[in-house]
Amino acid sequence: MIFVNDEFYGHEYFHDAYEAFKADPILGDCAGKRFAICSEDPAYVLSVCLYLRQHGGSFYPIFAPTPRLAAKRLANRAACHFLLFDKHQPAMTLQNSTVDKDAVLVQTSSGTTGEPKVITRTWQSIAEEVESYVSFFSTPHTMTPLIACPITHSYGLIAGVLVALKRGLTPVIINNINPKYLLKTLLNTPNHLLYSSPALINSVVQLYPKDQRLHAVMTSGTVLPGAWFDALREKTKHVFQQYGCSEAGCIAINTNTLTANQIGQPLPHLQVFAGNDASCPDEIVITKGDVTIHTQDLGYIDDKGALYFVSRCDDMINVSGLNVYPQDIENVVLEIPDVTEAIVFKRPDPFSGERVCLQFIATNQLEPSRIRHWCGTRLASYQLPVDIEQCEEIEKMANGKINRKALSQSTISIPALG
Repeated sequence: MIFVNDEFYGHEYFHDAYEAFKADPILGDCAGKRFAICSEDPAYVLSVCLYLRQHGGSFYPIFAPTPRLAAKRLANRAACHFLLFDKHQPAMTLQNSTVDKDAVLVQTSSGTTGEPKVITRTWQSIAEEVESYVSFFSTPHTMTPLIACPITHSYGLIAGVLVALKRGLTPVIINNINPKYLLKTLLNTPNHLLYSSPALINSVVQLYPKDQRLHAVMTSGTVLPGAWFDALREKTKHVFQQYGCSEAGCIAINTNTLTANQIGQPLPHLQVFAGNDASCPDEIVITKGDVTIHTQDLGYIDDKGALYFVSRCDDMINVSGLNVYPQDIENVVLEIPDVTEAIVFKRPDPFSGERVCLQFIATNQLEPSRIRHWCGTRLASYQLPVDIEQCEEIEKMANGKINRKALSQSTISIPALG
């Protein structure tokens, strides 16, 4: 059924696991109950997931490196009855008596704009998403999914593992995120489809042998910077991109990504609304039956029905009434030869309302004034970064995303004068 790194777990492994769960006094009586799991063993996590889905239990996967006390807090916050750790370890009983009428997958939002929210989706809604994903996106039917991202998040679990199993494929879950190991696996898997985060994908592109091309890559989570995207396009036969949110799952897929912000055609089981063109973006809103989901993302739909991402609503910077979108500045800064990573965010400003702030990583020390001069010849004056900081590392969350809100609340600030 699956590989975890180089180890194969077949139907026999999952059959034996299910039999053990049925005999367990807690998992054997799982219907209507909510189970959190925090384990470094992807095969065990997946076996619990599939068992609970089949037997009416609810499932909440917690990112494996989370400390136990933190995992307990998360499980309590998500109203779980039990918290599982590694195989053969006793379950922790939690103080929750509410019964789930419909069994659910529990996820949390990314938390890029504040405290992560607990989000539940019924297994039926997950099945509908997977069915729509597979029928709409048929190109990878003969590809081997390499899932180099956590299966505790929707992207890895649903789009990666559950979609692969629905196709009848054998996904390879890679939790040995060592660049050399990942490169070896990619090179040894001819028709691979790599599911990963933008940062890791960019690292793979930089390290991949010059005389080789990646077969297929799926990116998600955030729009790739222009320079990263161009390098990926040059190095990869098939560049796919998907867009989604925790509440709705995957919303759109691009089967032939030509620009970084072109996030694809909406899946057929959803209705998607946004702005009409690049000059007038609006919030991306999803409807499914009677349910309306506000994504808090700005975007637009072109005359061919393709959805484009512009910015998070909360990430847009209002400078004296003029809208500034972080990606526009980031792409310009990344054109500087020494700059390898850039992130733009906002801080309050007593004169303009908000000001543009920049953190960047470079191979050499760069003066803030040089960055500002470079931008000054390529951007409008209201788009220019005011606070500029060079750093060794830009902190990311477990899913590879940047928390711009946290950056905006940081106190380090180096004005770029001159």
